[in-house]
Amino acid sequence: MSEPIIERLPIVRIVDDGRRAIMELPFEAAPELGTEAALMSLARERGVVVDRAVNEAIRLLAARHTSRAAGDEGVVEAVIASAQPAVDGSDARVDWMPEFRACARAACESDDSGAQENRDSATPVDHYNRIKRVKIIAGTVLGVLVPPDGGCDGQDVCGRSIAARRGRKLALQPDGSVQVEADGSIRALKDGVFSLARLKIAVLDELEVKGCVDYSTGNIDFVGTVKVSDGVRDNFTVRATGDVLVRGLVESADLIVGGDCVCERGVAGRSKGHLIVDGSLTAAHVNGVRGRIRADMNIDREIVGCDFVVGGNVCVTRGSIVGGSLVVGGKLKAVSIGTEGGVTTTIRAGLRPIELGQAARLAALITTLAKESAPLIEREEEIGLLGDRASAADKERVTELAYEIAEVQRRLQLLAQHRARLLLEAGTQRVLRIEVDRVIYAGTVLAVGNQIARFNDSVKGPLLISWDENRKLQLRVGTGRVQDLSEVASVREVAA
Repeated sequence: MSEPIIERLPIVRIVDDGRRAIMELPFEAAPELGTEAALMSLARERGVVVDRAVNEAIRLLAARHTSRAAGDEGVVEAVIASAQPAVDGSDARVDWMPEFRACARAACESDDSGAQENRDSATPVDHYNRIKRVKIIAGTVLGVLVPPDGGCDGQDVCGRSIAARRGRKLALQPDGSVQVEADGSIRALKDGVFSLARLKIAVLDELEVKGCVDYSTGNIDFVGTVKVSDGVRDNFTVRATGDVLVRGLVESADLIVGGDCVCERGVAGRSKGHLIVDGSLTAAHVNGVRGRIRADMNIDREIVGCDFVVGGNVCVTRGSIVGGSLVVGGKLKAVSIGTEGGVTTTIRAGLRPIELGQAARLAALITTLAKESAPLIEREEEIGLLGDRASAADKERVTELAYEIAEVQRRLQLLAQHRARLLLEAGTQRVLRIEVDRVIYAGTVLAVGNQIARFNDSVKGPLLISWDENRKLQLRVGTGRVQDLSEVASVREVAA
């Protein structure tokens, strides 16, 4: 007796949490159940959203079923529908301007010490300049805050919503030095240095260094004020547009200061350190330093073996000026000058070194500009000699040359006027007043204008060196009479 034929029905399986619909069509299914229309109805009964793609998938499945090869009695199946996936939203972010990206990246990676070590081992590192500080001027756009995106919800095969992950807000914390504008632009409100730490964004105009300026900090290059709680180690540089305060010892280092500079424990430069200060310098002592101080110089104990140009007054409250060279634009006051051993100590006074230096640089610039204008004038004259033979291009070139020459001459006139003002200041504001409490030692040299006075013997103080109305050097010891300096020192005149 033959086995009965068991009829099996087509089915639709919803799998992967509704992300796929699979239709299975067995060989034993009744012919009327394997038609495209019947299968479409089955899909709808199972809740599948039927669209053009589902319709096409069912049509292909029905065609495969009706065109089975001989002996193919298995189940024909196909994925007839797939979910439309959700598109997750993006978190808020800051698109930094190119010049700030490296700093922002470093701030984000600051806790990843292992990665930093790997980079350091693979790439040569300048340990003096490994910490980068980006300077900013007010109004600079640092970056753009991009708001979070809500994403787009998806849909499973039955039409149910698949929720997208919403983008998260960025808890950016700008301080009063920056502002986030309506269009998302992050703009600096003052000059300073870019700072980013744990989403706190700021433009700093004051930097406090806890400890020394050394390999842990690198060189300092800062827009604003710098305060160092300890010292500055050998070969490092501190550069600041504002004031600088160093509470420890400044060693053989370079300080370049746009404001006033205070070195509470002094400077031991060992003939390698440099101090360039646009304001005043206050220090416990300076030893083996070269530099330029635009305003006043106030030293508590001593100046030893230094070469300084000072635009203002110099005061050594409790000590001496020993060795080296000191150019003073104002008054000079010290306990003593020189040493018993006769170390040569040179003092240049009675001039305005800063103004004279600026005038000299302007003179060099004027000479350079005049040389640059000479070929222009020569070419203008050559074209002028052509007369009626000059082409249209020549005439146009003459017009251009006339403008260029006029512009150069305008600049030359402005520079010459500025130089004349500086020379007038240097001539009318000269002062000579040197006060020494105890002694000027033999070996001290005083240069005033074209007069050079050499002290071959020590002169005890208190004493005052000045000049009379004829610019002749004079000396007064204590409350005694005023005498010519030539009575106690060898004075000679040199060619101007």
